Amino acid sequence: MMIRINDLKVRALIGAYSWERVNRQELIINITLEYDASKASLSDKLKDALDYEAVTAKVIRAVQASRYVLLEKLTSKILSGIMSDRRVQSAYVRVDKPHAIPQARCVSCELSAQRPTKS
Repeated sequence: MMIRINDLKVRALIGAYSWERVNRQELIINITLEYDASKASLSDKLKDALDYEAVTAKVIRAVQASRYVLLEKLTSKILSGIMSDRRVQSAYVRVDKPHAIPQARCVSCELSAQRPTKS
């Protein structure tokens, strides 16, 4: 099953310029993750599902606590945090930084990961 968390808005200190080191900027995060939901689909119990509210809370905490210069580093950390849950089979993360370039809507970094299939 695919779960998508769309347009999650979180404020963070991110960037190389001095003003970016003291002023939080809004980031927009999109996450797609895949896990085996067969047990949850049958039971209809949260304990059998991947709790996407908990995943979201973990991402928000990580982003708010970050002090990275590069969007690439933050994107990598978000993906690592999601993949630390062994139930997640694959994940994709895109982090948008609006207003990074005045002439563009945003600058984005994207990363994905997938666990090797068991044979």
